Amino acid sequence: MTESEPSYQVSVERVSDVERKLAVEIPWDQVKGRLDEAYGELSRGVTIKGFRRGKVPRRMLEQMFGQHVNKEVAERLVRESMAKALTDNELAPLSEPEVDQEDISDGKEFKYSAVLQVVPEVEPKDYFDQEVVQRPPKVTDEQVDAALAAKQREFTEFRPIEGRNTEDSDTVLVDIMGKVDGQPLDLQNRLVELGQGADEPLPGLAEKLKDIKPEEQDLELALEIPDPQEQGKVRTAQLLVSVKDVKEKVVPELDDEFAKDTGEGETLEELKEKLRKDLLEADERRAREEAKERLVAKLLEHNEVPPVPALVDRQLEQMVRMQQILFGGEQAEGELKEQMRAEAEKVVRSALLVGAIAKKENVEVHDADVEMKIAEMASARQQNVAKLRSEYEKQGRLEQVRSSIREEKTLDLLISKSNIIVRELTEEEASPGREEASAPEADQASPVE
Repeated sequence: MTESEPSYQVSVERVSDVERKLAVEIPWDQVKGRLDEAYGELSRGVTIKGFRRGKVPRRMLEQMFGQHVNKEVAERLVRESMAKALTDNELAPLSEPEVDQEDISDGKEFKYSAVLQVVPEVEPKDYFDQEVVQRPPKVTDEQVDAALAAKQREFTEFRPIEGRNTEDSDTVLVDIMGKVDGQPLDLQNRLVELGQGADEPLPGLAEKLKDIKPEEQDLELALEIPDPQEQGKVRTAQLLVSVKDVKEKVVPELDDEFAKDTGEGETLEELKEKLRKDLLEADERRAREEAKERLVAKLLEHNEVPPVPALVDRQLEQMVRMQQILFGGEQAEGELKEQMRAEAEKVVRSALLVGAIAKKENVEVHDADVEMKIAEMASARQQNVAKLRSEYEKQGRLEQVRSSIREEKTLDLLISKSNIIVRELTEEEASPGREEASAPEADQASPVE
């Protein structure tokens, strides 16, 4: 240690499995040095009538600015010493430390304490050779039909209409402006499908857009819309509908020619079998992931893993935000957090346990693993690999990717060392085990990040 490097007296107290308390004492000579620096900077920067810049007496500065200077110096001392104390004691706080400090007193050492949350020391046990049930994969005829319909939609073409008016199976892209019972309405770029079971932004609009010329620009329409709040009541809509595009939807017939066009079969039956095989493989992967969830839930039963409040709160924020994105913000945030807290705690405990196992088993993530994951994500999003990697680097999210890979590898290791029994699940076994404990993609940070 050099003479100029500050030294502090630091003691660390274990408050609980997830909390540590730092007690720090900073010698007066170092406090005095910081005060001298602060008053020197103040003297060079302040202007007081009757004194040249830099010549204001220290006592006058203390009388005028002493409280402010002491506060700033105390904050600086805490900030600098805290960083060193955390490094020296190998502590990684998961939350902002709660600091309790004394005031700076002339001639006395400066003391403060800080309580912080840390990743608990988990010593995992009995995680290999566990018995875990995995359900057999299954695919229904209805699922095959749905996949075939999705493939049919994929190959559906939209062609410009020529020489006729709109009719069933056409699509019309419109902007809608107007009023519904006097209330303004503004809908942009809405695609309206004509015909039976039409997808329409307003009831009755599709019928009004039938038998119009493709070159129509603006239509003044009146609609009577059923009131969703009161049965039997209707609302009157006065609309100006701007037609932006009209296309004929050409749906391919489900026959052998269609199968050949997809490149996945010579006949329709071959295509169906290919879809069934793909669905079965996908469901087998899901069944394996579910087995991993049940395995981790089982390991939690005989491994002591305390939930860290800071991590639980962080996980709750993510879960509530996702819930609101998917289902809207109708339910109060406080109610959602109460409903999801137990699940958030389970997610955090699971992540901590898997992380501890990864550390004990020396699960490594290589740069090549990260590059492969980035490439997979880019392919799924139809993005450029180099561009996506650059974005993650700029946003500091590559460590999230690395953490996600480490978790995947650890779970794969655990399941490979387990006794897997393939059979139908009981009602109790089919209940959720470790939902959302790991992100399906590396976009979502692990709770212990």
